[in-house]
Amino acid sequence: MDIESLLDRLDRRFLIDTLVELARVPVDVPLGTEVFIEPDDPKLVHYVQHVLRPGLARAGAYDLIDVAGNQIVARHGAGSSARTLLIQVYTPVQHHNLMDDPWSGKIASGAAWGRDEPCAFGMGVGQNKSHQAIALALLKLLNDTGTELPGTLYVAINNEGRSSHKCTEAILAALDRKPDFALLMTATGERISMGNRGRVDVNVTVRGKAVHSSVPDTGLSAIDGAWEAMSRLRRMSFAGNHPLLGGRHVLPYQIAYSPLAPHTLPDTARMRIDRRLLPGDDPAAATEEVRQAIGDLSPWKVTVEQGHHMWPALVDPDDPVVRLLADAHESVHGAPPGTYYGQGTFDAGGPCAAGIPAVMYGVAGGADVLDTDLVALSCLERVALVVARTALSWLGG
Repeated sequence: MDIESLLDRLDRRFLIDTLVELARVPVDVPLGTEVFIEPDDPKLVHYVQHVLRPGLARAGAYDLIDVAGNQIVARHGAGSSARTLLIQVYTPVQHHNLMDDPWSGKIASGAAWGRDEPCAFGMGVGQNKSHQAIALALLKLLNDTGTELPGTLYVAINNEGRSSHKCTEAILAALDRKPDFALLMTATGERISMGNRGRVDVNVTVRGKAVHSSVPDTGLSAIDGAWEAMSRLRRMSFAGNHPLLGGRHVLPYQIAYSPLAPHTLPDTARMRIDRRLLPGDDPAAATEEVRQAIGDLSPWKVTVEQGHHMWPALVDPDDPVVRLLADAHESVHGAPPGTYYGQGTFDAGGPCAAGIPAVMYGVAGGADVLDTDLVALSCLERVALVVARTALSWLGG
């Protein structure tokens, strides 16, 4: 059966119904100072083992690899060809935290959000749940049509919610073949993300002495100590930008004081510092730069520690799978895809650091990072067709 005939068999009803089902299950990272979620958090265990695993069975995917960290990889293909492809979808929902009725899974008009057509609503439908539905629909297509690809397709359910590459590292270690390419699915607005900067969290703790706010001179407020530390960080400068990825920066993005008590100046401030990385940067060296910039903070005590990091990503636009992905997009849209190099940090750096080119591609989700998340059903279908065509073209050749 040729590719066009196969794509005609894509089960659109299954695709939409699966998204609606997934959109009703909470997998959000709670708001607050603890912005990370472990892969074996009970919420994610329920979602992966009691929602997605049965979804794989309904799609006819039974060749499964259970991976440490509550993760699953579905494998499909005869393996008679050396070609391999990893499609990776993610479970934790980190954005659109303030949307109304976040787990409705409703289908309604998106006209109020500039999309006058049927849309699926729900927290995470853009970031990850549309892509899970697309991955399941692709596996169902292969099984419904009895398509035994010469190459090997891996579809991975990844639980990374710690801003690290640890889940991807576990998945790659569990595969019997090294993928030629990794297609990571997230909300790119149907564009191809060709690269992004990296990031290391630098955790800074400032300690003083708690005191009643009426007599500040008898203590040592951590608020003042944190202010001084941040003032020193603002004086940092970095030479040289990457022509595609941009520049480095150092920026406090979270601060928490303790104890929080009535009319009390706290004795401890904990800050997370975002230090952006470019290709060739070392997370340990970047952490040391922050330590040196803060320096001796006497009379406060200060500790500076390296936290989680993610590597930069950069892929050659002439890579054969990138070209196939672009061709698949053009066949669906009638025009080449947009490409971009993101200022954020994502998991693409993990496979790239392991020698596996990785790009991101996916639906257009909600525009505001905190407000309503929605995906047009037409967009959902287009991305499913692009991803299916890419996998069939690479692994069927």
